[in-house]
Amino acid sequence: MRSFVATASIVSSALLLCSIFVTPGARAEQEFIVSAGKGLGDALIQQKSIADADMIGLNYAYLFSEFEGGPGRWQWWAQGSYSHMRMDYRGEQQRQNIFELKPVLRWYPHKDAQGIFGEFGVGAAYLTNKRFGEIQLTTKPNFALHFAGGYRFRSGYTLSLRYSHFSNAYTNTPNPGFDFASLNGHFNF
Repeated sequence: MRSFVATASIVSSALLLCSIFVTPGARAEQEFIVSAGKGLGDALIQQKSIADADMIGLNYAYLFSEFEGGPGRWQWWAQGSYSHMRMDYRGEQQRQNIFELKPVLRWYPHKDAQGIFGEFGVGAAYLTNKRFGEIQLTTKPNFALHFAGGYRFRSGYTLSLRYSHFSNAYTNTPNPGFDFASLNGHFNF
């Protein structure tokens, strides 16, 4: 319970910090994002492999602020996500459902929100199972972190490639972590 309260506190602090950058001229924009991906091995942050896992997901994002600063355009998004993972582990079909809520910072190197971009998000997640494949998590509430790169076409349609990580951020031990990569189609409205 302590880790859930700590996670909720960090997310609310991050959203409050994001609200500082809200500009009156920000346009109302939303994205519906469809994701497909794979679990990752232990080469990056997580300690054990879930490379055999398949992932699909749905995300909703709302643009609540954008501004020009330094080189390029910066945007703050609020994003809610649902991801479903499945894999066959030792003859048993396993499933994992992941619910996320996080602020996301997106940066375009030009003054227009077109072309290539980089993205970073950190927030809270709830995983429905502590065990998935070889990984035994200590808590169901976790921190959610992602890095992405993508391209936004003039039509508003966007493609991105994302690395996602979930862990308890050492609020409990052990902290094995959980990673997947996804290809994402963003539908703007």
